[in-house]
This record gives sequence, structure tokens and C-alpha cells, in this order.
Amino acid sequence: MGLWDGIENAEIFERGNYIKPGFNGVVEIMRTIGKETRASGLAFIVELKIVQTNMPDDHPVGQKGTWFQKMTDRAVAFPAVAAWAAACAGYEPHEKERIKQDVMPHLRETMKHATDNPGDNDFIGAKLRLVTVGITTKKDADFTRYDFAPFNNGAMPEAE
Repeated sequence: MGLWDGIENAEIFERGNYIKPGFNGVVEIMRTIGKETRASGLAFIVELKIVQTNMPDDHPVGQKGTWFQKMTDRAVAFPAVAAWAAACAGYEPHEKERIKQDVMPHLRETMKHATDNPGDNDFIGAKLRLVTVGITTKKDADFTRYDFAPFNNGAMPEAE
């Protein structure tokens, strides 16, 4: 077998551009991807574009960014994805009863459609406020939490 036999069947890997802790700005959803990853298993990946930023040197307007949600622990993943979807639909995180009534009954089908049609679904083009927070996990690893909320006007979001 030659060195390059089979290269025509190779999968090209996409790398994420993760947003650093301390980001406070606005992002626009570009694609929604459901994918089995080599290192982390099943994941939900959102590609986004920076619209407003407090970190122009690290994350300038127009830059592509990534939110990666590992789906292996659904007790953690499902609430994070539901909160993101609710923000896309215009609901603030504290509106739990309205989200339960208005968003949750449709969420399974909406998310299935989003991952079946990564570039053409109801999430594409949504603008969200995003604040990223650096935390340390229970396993003593550094992690960046993405806190999404709806973007309803031209003002920069408030850091929480």
C-alpha cells in the first residue's frame, strides 16, 4: 500500500474558534451542526459571527466564533441547548414558565430540523447577546461558559 492510497476518502476536520472568557457582545448565528466528534463524542456546534465586541483585539467584529456543546451528559447538555434556543426565540433566561409553555413543546422538532439543515433553519441569522465566563470544573479543568440572551436593541449587553 502506498503512502497516499485512500486519501481521497479522508474527512477534513473543522476546528472551532472558541471565544475567550470575558467576552461581552453580540453574535449572529451562521450554522447549527450536530456531529459525532472524535475526541468528545456527539456534539451540538453553533457557528457564529461577532457583531459587537468588547474584545476587538481578540474577537473583532466579523470574526467567526464557535459554541461547542458536548452532548454526552444530557442532564448538562439539554438545559444549555434549551436556554440557547429560548434566547434565539427572544426569551430571557429568567422567563422559565414562558419558555416551558412556548418553547419546550416544539424544541425536539426544532432542534432536529436545525441539525438536519445546518445552514437553513429558524436559528440562522438570529442575533444574541453573549457573555463568556471562565470557570473551573469539578475535575479542576478550565472551562468557558457561554451565557446567551436575546438581543433586542442596539445597546451593548450588561456583564453579569
